[in-house]
Amino acid sequence: MTNIMAFSLTKIEVQDLQAAERFYTGALGLEVRGRVEFGEGERLMHELILGVPGSRPPAPSFILISYPNKACPAPGEATVGFMVEDMEAAMDKAIAAGATIEIPPIDVPEHGLRLAFLLDPQGHRIELLQQLKG
Repeated sequence: MTNIMAFSLTKIEVQDLQAAERFYTGALGLEVRGRVEFGEGERLMHELILGVPGSRPPAPSFILISYPNKACPAPGEATVGFMVEDMEAAMDKAIAAGATIEIPPIDVPEHGLRLAFLLDPQGHRIELLQQLKG
């Protein structure tokens, strides 16, 4: 039996790494923590390591990965969730940056949350969560 100590990261594969970086840093406010490039041919890989501003390891990372010499899988392979302070403001900013609404905000009082689902400009699913007051 393996004991998981902490959640570490989420990776999604994107076709256009620069466009994805602009979206996740501009619309959602993540900051760049690092870049990795290695391999060659079909195994050439670029990673962009992002995180929540002010957080430091071992806080989880969100990583965008691109293989420029092979086809990108269809979006929808993962859902990435972010806690936000203001659902409407976060959605407005994401939509202005090219996101589309998949499921508009709904309250889930039994879990104390308001949630919504967006698709980023490349079709990846994002879940926004806001704690309900009271």
